[in-house]
Amino acid sequence: MAVTFGLLEQKLASTSTGIVGNLLEGLAAFAIIVLVLAIGWVVAWALGFLLRQFLHRTKVEHFMKDHGVDDALLGFTVTGISVILLKLAVMITFLGIAADIVNIPILSALAIAGIIYIPHLVEGVIILAAALIAGDYLTDRLKTMKSIPFANLIAILIEVFIAYNAIVIALPLLLPSANPRLLEVSFVVILSGIVLAFSLGAAIAIGLGLKDTVGVMAKKKMDKFHKLL
Repeated sequence: MAVTFGLLEQKLASTSTGIVGNLLEGLAAFAIIVLVLAIGWVVAWALGFLLRQFLHRTKVEHFMKDHGVDDALLGFTVTGISVILLKLAVMITFLGIAADIVNIPILSALAIAGIIYIPHLVEGVIILAAALIAGDYLTDRLKTMKSIPFANLIAILIEVFIAYNAIVIALPLLLPSANPRLLEVSFVVILSGIVLAFSLGAAIAIGLGLKDTVGVMAKKKMDKFHKLL
């Protein structure tokens, strides 16, 4: 019995020692991760500040405002988007550094996936931003052309067309697992409906506009016909 109790006591002691050791190791790993991420946040803030100052000196926002496209990014700005992407890339990089230090495979895999995803995210954001800016610029200019019939409607359709195509192109970059096929099919259906409605409306408008002209011409022909008789 004494031997049994001695073995049990040894196992409990070793188990408790292992638990305490694992707990201390986990706390140390957590502290390292927090410390590295804190350093990463400081670095990200500093780089974001420098980028913001650089874009301010290059007057990017003034350029967009002068060309009337400062409202094209749905409330965002080129400077704000660029700073966010830079900070995100820095934080993911420091997350990978922390994962390598504490040797956590899952965290390392997550950081590597994030580092691989960042260039695709930047490319997708650039495509969307460029499309929104181009669409806003073109439609603003088109709306000022009073000589073009249905200028506002055509401008809206062009802007939607550009934005939609940008989404279809950028979607696989922003969401690698997404399938843009459904968007393509729905767009064809919507575009066909818009073209059909526009064609019918134009035909009706032309028909109503020509009604009086056709009536006058018919009356003249009837007068000539009665004179011949």
